[in-house]
Amino acid sequence: MGRELLSLEDPLTYLPRKPVQEFAKRRVIYSPEQPSYSLYVVILGRVKVTNTADDGVETIGRIVCSEGLFGESALVGTSARSESAVAIDNVSVMSWTRQEIEQQIEREPHLGIALSQHLVRQCMELQERIESMAVYKTPERVMLSLVQLASTLGTPMPDGSTHVGSLTHHTIADYVGTSREIVTFQMNRLRRLGLLRYSRKGIEVYTQAMQDVLRGQGINATRVNGGAARRMAV
Repeated sequence: MGRELLSLEDPLTYLPRKPVQEFAKRRVIYSPEQPSYSLYVVILGRVKVTNTADDGVETIGRIVCSEGLFGESALVGTSARSESAVAIDNVSVMSWTRQEIEQQIEREPHLGIALSQHLVRQCMELQERIESMAVYKTPERVMLSLVQLASTLGTPMPDGSTHVGSLTHHTIADYVGTSREIVTFQMNRLRRLGLLRYSRKGIEVYTQAMQDVLRGQGINATRVNGGAARRMAV
């Protein structure tokens, strides 16, 4: 028998409306010291989700924008958590406790399917990022990260670039898994090559040109950053 394709469910379709919470820029939403027991959705702004290793090194797992979910670890119920969430901009969010999610799944079983699919996609994207960190050198990892950030956070522009709201080089470095100085060097190199422009207002990434450069080096950026696929085979 051939494989059937299961259309992806959107968890937001089944989650009830809750009061909106506001967090100022750079405000910690939760951390190992201030744990959260809720699942969140971003209404406005961007949130960085980070993990801290035993040696204290912090890495950004992902940056979540409008309609994106974070805080999924609350659904697992593990007591030892190394995850933090910090507002990059002034953000608005909604949240649901684990108990509220479980009760809603009883009323709307499709929510359970939607959340399962969401968690699978997040695991696949994280695995691909870990593999890219292990396999590729820093210049390629910076380009791959910029392509991914443009795909998830960016807005297409008339000149063919993708606009990403302002991100500090320190934030990009934590996302790539390198130092701020190396990111600054690589960003300047990419700007000289005409692959991006940046200022305090944001970053303009020429994603197609950057993907072509990566493809010329034998790297399929579409595959590495392919977590945005809209259908799942089962």
